[in-house]
Amino acid sequence: MQYSLFLILSGKKTFYILMISGIAFIVIGAASMIDSNTPRKVAIDSTLETNLTDVITPIMNNGSVGKIIIDGSKFNFKIEDPDKSVVVSVTNQSNYEYNLVANKGGEYRFETKNIGSSVLNIDGEVESKASYLAFGGQMMLLITGIIVLGLGIKTRIV
Repeated sequence: MQYSLFLILSGKKTFYILMISGIAFIVIGAASMIDSNTPRKVAIDSTLETNLTDVITPIMNNGSVGKIIIDGSKFNFKIEDPDKSVVVSVTNQSNYEYNLVANKGGEYRFETKNIGSSVLNIDGEVESKASYLAFGGQMMLLITGIIVLGLGIKTRIV
């Protein structure tokens, strides 16, 4: 026994479904693009075992702020701006606090290496945006919305 279920829609229903779907994809994609380009405060709260390195790569706008507090063991710490220029570099410290104001937009690199004999505590917060990879997903939503909208218009013309 074989059962088949075919959903037959009128041209008018198909048109409305495709148009509404296309518009929804476009609106969601556009809203997502706007939201992911807005910096959000992200908490930095981690511990680092002996002889390990921690790298944090926030994507910051010009003027975004960050604060980092490191203590508990001996460490080396460095911040690089998007052009790979060193913003700050400290070595063989056991307690350090730094407030960063981004002078350039892009991906910063915070690198902490625990060179001591005990656990290192890293704390603070930084303003960061979504990764560049997220842009591809948002573009796919927009393009899909345009294609579905085009199909909806085509069903109305036919």
